[in-house]
Amino acid sequence: MITLFEFIARIDIFFYALSAVGIFFSIRGLVQARRQMRNAVFGLEREAARRRRSNAVSTIVTLLLLSSSVYIIANIVVPNLGGEQARPTPTPVVFVTAEPSATPMLLLFSTITPTLGLPPSEAELTNAPTPAPETANGCDIIGTTITSPEPDQQVSGQVLVEGQANILDFSQYKFELNGPGTNGQWVVVGTFTVPVIEGILGSWDSTSLPPGSYRLRLVVLRSDGTFPTPCEIPIVVLGGG
Repeated sequence: MITLFEFIARIDIFFYALSAVGIFFSIRGLVQARRQMRNAVFGLEREAARRRRSNAVSTIVTLLLLSSSVYIIANIVVPNLGGEQARPTPTPVVFVTAEPSATPMLLLFSTITPTLGLPPSEAELTNAPTPAPETANGCDIIGTTITSPEPDQQVSGQVLVEGQANILDFSQYKFELNGPGTNGQWVVVGTFTVPVIEGILGSWDSTSLPPGSYRLRLVVLRSDGTFPTPCEIPIVVLGGG
């Protein structure tokens, strides 16, 4: 069915042209049938003219419905097929906004350099006291939520992020990170342009970060540059991939 809709959308001009030609000849036949009805002397001639008039009207209505259906398929149905479940593709440009806090200009995740010194051993991480779970901020807003990772979850290597990024007047969304490896500043680690109702939002690489406690937030932007309160959660980066 999806393939059929895409095929119709590709040749929609053909359907419009065919409908226009059919409507033109149907209108011409309708005018001739009305003229024949006025000039008919016998009942059989008048009845034949009525049938031609009815056929012309039916053809015009059918072709108008066909054109409307093709328009809906080409401009509404096809552009929304599969867009919600497809895995988002990151754009190469980092999108920076002035609020809720300034994002360093032209700073990509790959430029983050671990601080000198040895990372804590597994024993130290194991024996360290577990901090009390923190409440996520802004994650109760529908369309701007992170469902994975969960607050205070330990992550390493490629971190897969799941949730929702789908608001009215959607433009794009991005991930930002703040912690020991970012010098206390919010740094953009990924920008995406496809809305996600619920599913995979994207991923980012934590291997170059020193271990420690970080905050990950999701910022979903509208086309005018504004955005609701970002969904912000604490996470623990183990480091080393």
